[in-house]
Amino acid sequence: MEGPGGAVGLNPALEPVMEALHHLLAGGEVEVRVTRRGHSRLVQELRQRVEDATREVNELQRVAGCTLSTTV
Repeated sequence: MEGPGGAVGLNPALEPVMEALHHLLAGGEVEVRVTRRGHSRLVQELRQRVEDATREVNELQRVAGCTLSTTV
């Protein structure tokens, strides 16, 4: 989400990604194609954050002894 107060919205470049995600979550199948690569260091940092978060949530669930979930 971006934009000034009262005019916040989804970046137009994300609209097709969100549409594809909605179909995937609803049982559909999607195909993704990167048309222009992003800054490689930032891409790697974001990938690492996903890996770290996944590892951390699995560790929290192991320690808690139950499934933990968060909704955003």
